[in-house]
Amino acid sequence: MSIDREELRRLVRDVIRETVGDLKAAPAPAPAPPKASPPAPARAPEGPVATGPLAADERSRTDTVRIANDRDLDVFVRNLLRLFENPKTRADLRHGRLTFRLAGAERGGSGSSRRVERGAVTERQIADIAEAGSSLILGPRAVLTPLARERARALGVTIHKERT
Repeated sequence: MSIDREELRRLVRDVIRETVGDLKAAPAPAPAPPKASPPAPARAPEGPVATGPLAADERSRTDTVRIANDRDLDVFVRNLLRLFENPKTRADLRHGRLTFRLAGAERGGSGSSRRVERGAVTERQIADIAEAGSSLILGPRAVLTPLARERARALGVTIHKERT
């Protein structure tokens, strides 16, 4: 399924206009006549769906997204539209409880590394490392839980595993 660039731009403009509300909108171009093809069935989201850590109050969340090309942007916008269909998520977006940041963007942190010699690294530790803008160095006797690995991937945390 392919969507026309102008149609995608119009959809993004509509979402932003609804979210911000008080923007003065330029007149939208006249909608193109509908195509004769039947609507495509709904598909599962493509690519990773961002899931960020909840803030301390467990009422806000920052999702990290990676946008490197047009396809990534298209996937992000489609996921955003899907999020906007849910009334609770729509309210979270409008009120700033759900925010986004680009993966790999400078966060003002020291860019240091956190080293774990042994034991299990958990999701919470990964969230702390991401918040500090650090990378993770796993010693030979350290392990990463599957959920921590998924969280690290979603937050863009770099992991280096030392071998013995």
